[in-house]
Amino acid sequence: MIHFNKGGYYRKLGLNLYMAPGGFVAVWSWYDFATHEASNHRFRLRLHIKPRILWSVERYNVITSHLWDINCELVQREVLADLKAVEGDVKRINEPLAYIKPQ
Repeated sequence: MIHFNKGGYYRKLGLNLYMAPGGFVAVWSWYDFATHEASNHRFRLRLHIKPRILWSVERYNVITSHLWDINCELVQREVLADLKAVEGDVKRINEPLAYIKPQ
């Protein structure tokens, strides 16, 4: 899949080509369903001032990045089970002091 788009747009899976100031950029974007990891291999040809060929590779976990964006974190199931047990113990201790008694 080859996509011609403007700079700053969302990348699609496959080869993304777009013009950059003073040159052009080719980005190969890929997603691994097994590990939920996305990778972007970026090739940029810069032709102004000092002509250069720039190459970079970026890899990141999609789920962890999304949770980071919404201020959340991954928590192990064992930790959640321990927190649930502690919460249950605290409820039993404070039950006689409660105005509304649980049924």
